[in-house]
Amino acid sequence: MSNVNLSLEGHISRVVDAMVSSGYVKTKAEALRLALFEFNRSHNLVPDEESAYALVAQDIAAGVDSGRIKTKEFNLRELD
Repeated sequence: MSNVNLSLEGHISRVVDAMVSSGYVKTKAEALRLALFEFNRSHNLVPDEESAYALVAQDIAAGVDSGRIKTKEFNLRELD
């Protein structure tokens, strides 16, 4: 997590104030977090955690299928 100090002016400042006064959010910081969350959801810049795990699993499965990732066969008795 990081901290950011912003100076909002003009239209953007009015939008943030309207988000707070309309009750969509309680604070200006929450308004900015919501706006960034929605931007990411629209543009998918950073996948959510579940999607990120699915992408990693897909990459591993593709690696196993192609032979790039080697696996070892074992039987369940080896786990005891």
